[in-house]
Amino acid sequence: MAYASAQDMIDRFSAQQLREVADPENVAEIRAEALARALEDASAEIDGYLEGRYRLPLPKPPPSLRLLACDIAMYRLLTLRQIDAMEDQRKRYEDALRFLRSIAKGEINLGPAPSGETVTPAGGPTLVAGPERVFSRQRMRGF
Repeated sequence: MAYASAQDMIDRFSAQQLREVADPENVAEIRAEALARALEDASAEIDGYLEGRYRLPLPKPPPSLRLLACDIAMYRLLTLRQIDAMEDQRKRYEDALRFLRSIAKGEINLGPAPSGETVTPAGGPTLVAGPERVFSRQRMRGF
């Protein structure tokens, strides 16, 4: 499931810019399959960061993931072209990855779970139970 749609990309970036990036040879229309592939790849990359902390697919993804998916997809589309001036998009891509790493570390939360549902992080402390220790400082006193 993609976190963003082609319309989200059009809303975030101009249609003209998307036409030029998706297919520089044919700027009359946006190449839908290139755009869809970039959005799916971006969503897969996002899932790679989220899967350790959240049960996927997310039932209701927060809007922040839509923005990150758009930035990552645009970066992926730009890397297909030979462009010298893509520093701004590279910065957006790196910011998106930094945000996702913070989510993966637990520094940023995606918000409250839907009502009635609890989200259990994949990690957490390890609890060990067992019999009482045989050798301890108290029991070994005098030896």
